[in-house]
Amino acid sequence: MAMHSPPLLNALIAWSSSHLSLRDDSFRHVAMQNRCAALSDLRAALQNEPVSMEMNLAMSLVLCSLESIMADNGDAWYLHLAGAAGVISSNANITDHLNKTSPVPLLQNFEDAHAGRWLLRNFAYRDIVMAVARDRAPLLNSYLFLQLDDARLPDSHFGLAFEILEIISQIATLNEQRKSEGSTEIGQPLDSQVAVQNTNPSPLIVPPDLLGSLQALEYRLQQWVCPQSTDMSLKLLAESYRGSALIYLYRVMRGISPSEKPDLSSKIMSQVAAVVGNIEQMPTRSLPECTLLFPLFLAGGEATTESHIKSIRHRMLDMINSRGFRNVEVALSVLEKLWRLKIVRKAAGSSAQVDWLDIVRQDGISLSLS
Repeated sequence: MAMHSPPLLNALIAWSSSHLSLRDDSFRHVAMQNRCAALSDLRAALQNEPVSMEMNLAMSLVLCSLESIMADNGDAWYLHLAGAAGVISSNANITDHLNKTSPVPLLQNFEDAHAGRWLLRNFAYRDIVMAVARDRAPLLNSYLFLQLDDARLPDSHFGLAFEILEIISQIATLNEQRKSEGSTEIGQPLDSQVAVQNTNPSPLIVPPDLLGSLQALEYRLQQWVCPQSTDMSLKLLAESYRGSALIYLYRVMRGISPSEKPDLSSKIMSQVAAVVGNIEQMPTRSLPECTLLFPLFLAGGEATTESHIKSIRHRMLDMINSRGFRNVEVALSVLEKLWRLKIVRKAAGSSAQVDWLDIVRQDGISLSLS
């Protein structure tokens, strides 16, 4: 695509030089020049007539990825993701098909159907992971984009976890419904020292269909069978995403069913162990490791066993050293603070709970897990 679009080529050059600048400070100045040029090109492209949806979406996603790995401007990656959602939804036909939950006609809006499928999957991956990190619903019905390809074929971002991503999207949507209907937040706000624990919480009225929907998704995740592959790393990646999806599901269920908290916490611990076990089997610095951040963080946010914490920390540090992505550094800093707070509160005999959502909200962190 870039061979036919100088602005997209410039965006890719900006991404590459920015990554080089993370490894070598001598590239910092040229990387900044390239980033500014790419932003200028995107602005001009969005104002051009006729509008090229493919190129505008591609540039928005490249810049979203660029700002995510640079992590030097909290919301920049999210603004580009929102811009990509705007590029998609600005097409009336696409919006109509999204509302009708019919994914196939979406490709009619792209000159190259193969490129269109890849771009929409790329957006869906980032949108769904964003929904978990920001505790909200996805920007679009992104799960529909995952249905544009054969689930048995590996994707360049999430491997064989097509159905898992779709389920995570549905959990995020149900979580937003839970919040709108007055159920408690997953995490609670912190003051500077100690979280205030409500010892007499108001009873929650949970719609039966909401809880039933979550239980149905739990069953799907438990019964899911990974597509066949000769690449064991891809299978381990998919299983890691399944475990992190269950962790996320149980976190949401824990927010609406306080009486089930001990059982749900036990289920979460089992999935933390499963995720850690799968990740420990994956060769370090292998290609599928590129998207391990999401399951690593979800497992780390619930880990209490020292061996699990040590394994997660070691793998994230190795990813930082080998790849240099700053969003991994930010994610690890959140986990380190969470782990310290848990130790301090346990030592003080406090029963108040702390969650990673509390930390990102209090510190104003725009967490990117993609």
